[in-house]
Amino acid sequence: MAEAPSIDDPLAWCRDRLLVPGHPLTVTLPYADPDRREALLALRCAISEIAAIPGETSDASVAGRKLDWWRDALQRRLPHPAIAALERSGVLGTLAAADFAALIDAVGREIEPPRFETIAEFEHHARAVAGSAARLEAAVVDDGAPDAVVDALERLAGAGYRVRVARDLVHDARQERWLIPLELQAEFQLTRRQVAEVEARHRIAALVRHVVVGAVESARSARSDLPAAEAWRHRHQLLSAHLDRRLAARLLRRPMRIARERVTPVGALDPLSTWRRARKLRREVGADAD
Repeated sequence: MAEAPSIDDPLAWCRDRLLVPGHPLTVTLPYADPDRREALLALRCAISEIAAIPGETSDASVAGRKLDWWRDALQRRLPHPAIAALERSGVLGTLAAADFAALIDAVGREIEPPRFETIAEFEHHARAVAGSAARLEAAVVDDGAPDAVVDALERLAGAGYRVRVARDLVHDARQERWLIPLELQAEFQLTRRQVAEVEARHRIAALVRHVVVGAVESARSARSDLPAAEAWRHRHQLLSAHLDRRLAARLLRRPMRIARERVTPVGALDPLSTWRRARKLRREVGADAD
């Protein structure tokens, strides 16, 4: 079902896919534990391959078959560079194919964009998609991570997903992808068509700010639940969340940029800001850092 490109050097294939200018991983991966970098690269690559499926085709049956292929391929370790990278980096020694089921299920619910009645349903979906990936990464970094730590990382990732929904609001509306719950549509008196055609700009801007502010508050709460030692151990996810927060700040300053461009996930000053955040995480844990 899926293409099987050359797997002579699967980690190089992953680097070519993800470590490109403007990709957040180019900024965050250098701060990960050196012993985990290849595993995190392979994992993020596999996750991106799975998560991209709903956007690759408008045919729901084709997308569903692709996800089914991934379920089978991970179980049987079929030829694919991302799966070979998971094997070579040791990820499939820590995670079983079944561990990817929650992610694949959540992505499957995006094949035909879901409709939400309430904000709580939207937030639950965000956590189901992004949080499933966060749980996988947490296990790769520390397969004995406490449930409370994993919960906080899932909430942090879900908040980042919501920021990206706000960033892609106009683009997605034009593609007939609409994740804004009816509760918010009623509050801001907006429809998908109005957003796609950029009508009522002030209401669109207000909606973007509302979604982003809610996500930032959720991220702040999740971050406060992580002890310093755990924040340092899972610093790669914390630094990814830092980039989400930087993206949120850009959206809050100029929300209607989304009507004319896809706001980049990595700004010019983000590498320096990420370096500073990594140093802060290191100082907070002090001599106990590994």
